[in-house]
Amino acid sequence: MAKWLTLVGILALMTLGFLAYVKLRTPPSLERAEVLAHTEKKTLAPLFPAPAFAFPDQRGVTVTTPSLVGKVWVANFIFTTCRTICPLLTAKMVQLQRSLKDVDVRFVSFSVDPEHDTPPVLAAYAQKWAPDERRWQLLSTDVKTLPTIAAGFHVTAEKNVPGEIDPIIHSSVFVLVDASGMVRGVFDSEHREDVKALERAVRTLVGTPAPPPEQGAPSGVELYHSLSCATCHEAPELAPALFGRAGSRVTFDNGLVATFDADYVKESMLAPDAKRAKGYPLRMPAFDQLSGEALLVLTKYVLETPAEAPMPTAEVPVEVDPVCHMKVRATADALAFEHQGHRFVFCSKHCLTRFAATPGVFLPEGPFIPTPTQDAGSP
Repeated sequence: MAKWLTLVGILALMTLGFLAYVKLRTPPSLERAEVLAHTEKKTLAPLFPAPAFAFPDQRGVTVTTPSLVGKVWVANFIFTTCRTICPLLTAKMVQLQRSLKDVDVRFVSFSVDPEHDTPPVLAAYAQKWAPDERRWQLLSTDVKTLPTIAAGFHVTAEKNVPGEIDPIIHSSVFVLVDASGMVRGVFDSEHREDVKALERAVRTLVGTPAPPPEQGAPSGVELYHSLSCATCHEAPELAPALFGRAGSRVTFDNGLVATFDADYVKESMLAPDAKRAKGYPLRMPAFDQLSGEALLVLTKYVLETPAEAPMPTAEVPVEVDPVCHMKVRATADALAFEHQGHRFVFCSKHCLTRFAATPGVFLPEGPFIPTPTQDAGSP
């Protein structure tokens, strides 16, 4: 009997411990949006009202919650110097804009870096990604009210611990708001089906049916620019160049090597996470929404377009950013800073600025000896 009571007591303590663990693991209120994105069945039932705000956009126009009344709008949260999730998130935002080109909807991007993302900075960002999109408003927030706005949307937006790749942690969801200012859905940008569900939900709220499928495929150059390929692949700090690469060697982070041919280009567009380019941690969206004809046209364009500048034939060293520890290709045009006779390279201006202010904080004790690896200069 005593042994039985002891066993019951142990089980009771284990149960209490488990419940305490679950309670500790329960996401705080600011993460409710992420929880909804994963558990909500997208019924479009009202969830909660969008918070009140008043911020200038990239054109200097003040956008407020009342100014959006009467319009369905999609919101997300980004910052312009982000080198991880934001380019991918923005690429998907631009894809959504183009898939809803016939719909009277607004797109609102809240900057989570108010100290840097001024209206002119956001204007340059919008020009780079979608210069002709007039429905997109990128908002320059402020330090004082940003936490309140994040709490109102139930999203995360807070500074990261020092030394991490990105200085800010933020949610990667899309939030759908109806014409009365009520949030009607939260969608996970990481999942293709969620983004498609968001497109359908916008059309449902606005009352615009999907158009018939387009016949034929645009030209390669039209696809290249309309899909924002140039935005990343013509920025050496974000992604490798694509042109003049046919037949060259491709090196991946896991050490494997492949040939830059039609099969590789198509795989990169359909399943970009399958093989990650060495020295390029940035993720790109999948383009599996393309028709088979469009996929062939874009692949042909990438393989047959010559490079504007000769491709490097020598191995390119890959060094580690001393601030965030990201692998960076140490090319001649890389972001760099000279210190104690050594040229340090960085993934972003943010890391370079932090290092330049206090280099001793990021260097090991004793003489610094870099240990670069080699990269073939390819994705």
